Amino acid sequence: MKKIYYTLTIGIALFIGLSTGCKKANSFLDSQSTNDLDETTVFADSARTSAFLLGIYSRVAFQSDPVEVNSLGAPFAAATDEAESRWPGGQNVPIQMFQGSFGTAFTKANNDDWTFLYTGIRMANIYLKNADNAPLSANLKAKSKLEARFLRAYFYHFLLKFYGGVQLVGDEVKGLAAPNTDPRASYEACVNYVVAELDAVAAQLPLTNQGLDYGRVTKGAALALKARVLLSAASPLFNGGSLATDAAVIPLTAYPNADASRWQKAMDASKEVMDLNQYQLVEDNTTRPGNGFYKMFLDRVNPEAIFQRMLGNNKLFEGNWLPPTRGGSFLIYPSQQLVDAFPMKNGKLKGEAGSGFDAANPYANRDPRLDYTVIYNGAMYFDGRLNAMAPVYTYVGAAQDGIQAATANTATNTGYYCRKMCDELVYGNSTANTQRCQPLIRYAEILLNYAEAANESGQTNTALNQLIAMRKRAGIDAGADSRYGIPASMTQGNARLLIQNERFIELAFEEQRYFDLRRWKLGAEYDGKFLKGMRITKTGNTYTYAEINVRTARYFKVNSYLFPIPTAEISINREVKQNPGW
Repeated sequence: MKKIYYTLTIGIALFIGLSTGCKKANSFLDSQSTNDLDETTVFADSARTSAFLLGIYSRVAFQSDPVEVNSLGAPFAAATDEAESRWPGGQNVPIQMFQGSFGTAFTKANNDDWTFLYTGIRMANIYLKNADNAPLSANLKAKSKLEARFLRAYFYHFLLKFYGGVQLVGDEVKGLAAPNTDPRASYEACVNYVVAELDAVAAQLPLTNQGLDYGRVTKGAALALKARVLLSAASPLFNGGSLATDAAVIPLTAYPNADASRWQKAMDASKEVMDLNQYQLVEDNTTRPGNGFYKMFLDRVNPEAIFQRMLGNNKLFEGNWLPPTRGGSFLIYPSQQLVDAFPMKNGKLKGEAGSGFDAANPYANRDPRLDYTVIYNGAMYFDGRLNAMAPVYTYVGAAQDGIQAATANTATNTGYYCRKMCDELVYGNSTANTQRCQPLIRYAEILLNYAEAANESGQTNTALNQLIAMRKRAGIDAGADSRYGIPASMTQGNARLLIQNERFIELAFEEQRYFDLRRWKLGAEYDGKFLKGMRITKTGNTYTYAEINVRTARYFKVNSYLFPIPTAEISINREVKQNPGW
């Protein structure tokens, strides 16, 4: 695969500036050009060896950085019913996706992401090839090789959900002149490979890491990633649901035949993580309802984090998501569909009988997670100009933050701003920072995975018990039956809708929604539908609310389910088959 293999110096260059607290690593980078480094010199030195591994770790930022508006890596929210992008131009990748135009920006992003992921795999293979020769202790060699294998599997799991079956390279490090003759492996073979790798490393990785090792891969991270992969594999798109019409492409894009037992495998995988007894939902409804959900995203160390993107002091989300008056770049605007998905504080959806929803005061008495996810008209957030908490106003004509046309690019066009994972006392252009490490896999996802797999396996009551735990942590009222708005019994179909909705709100802006809609094979329900916003008009002290359509109806057809294999790969190797619709 000539197109996807890069030299060793990439891994070293990526590490520059990542370890500002490691003087030894910085000194070697300062004193010698990376162009002078090769496998022999890098792996003859312990600092360079560690730097190379940390360069691989740095790549877990893929699909997690809110700044990457022109990469397929992130954010996907603006290509779904979750949100709208700030940028109105046709060169914006999410816009090309929801319009179905798939122009040059999309093509470049797709090619870059394919290359990025395979480069990470190549770097892991280089490390595995050379680690035994490095001047590290035997224990450190063994543990670091397990970490490299996990990271390789992590990159493959993105390739799987982006493209379906891809070329498997094993442990081989191919030269730049190596012929590109490998065909795509079947989807099943790729899943089996990733699961086998994760099982192997999970058996040897530690349960926890302390001190300077905190944030490195653990047994729980390996098992949790396996659970995510198996849940996707059991889902309608991949479990016998290929959209391909070419018989040769069907096994590349899904299991050829559906098998309900795959749901049980996904359920068992999530249960493995739960049975470790290492993780729990962060719960605090004493400080205020749902405070645990809010606080969990700000604490560097917490019992819900399974695998994280390690960060120094930062305001990553405050700087990129907050509204103009809070010094943010307001890159993404939540949708009315997302706001509507949050139930009332009694656990009932706003359209249900007895919900208590008030159309004249639509944000009152809602699931507390709404307050920690979306900034709506009148929501409180710290204002650095006043040095105090103050309301954010998004009504028509409100100074700076008021709703604007989609083409304006100066404020929200849905009537909302994003505040998920933001520290309410840190504004975008302040000197203050948080100590957060961004969660990539957290325990709430495992419980939701378990609930979905349990329901699809016919164990609906078991599934609903997980939702009760989620809503209890969220700060929803227990109710007389202590079921937090969850009915005592439900059909499998109704439970499925409830679980899907719970994933929508709990995992909002964590890059799950787009891939959930794909694996559930729900494109037809969203194709041609408008993203909704809320236009609020103020007259005196009275607000009037009107739902609006935002920009263009969303596109979701056959070619939305899997991204295209880069044409450069196909032109070099005719054995590589293209995905459906491309």
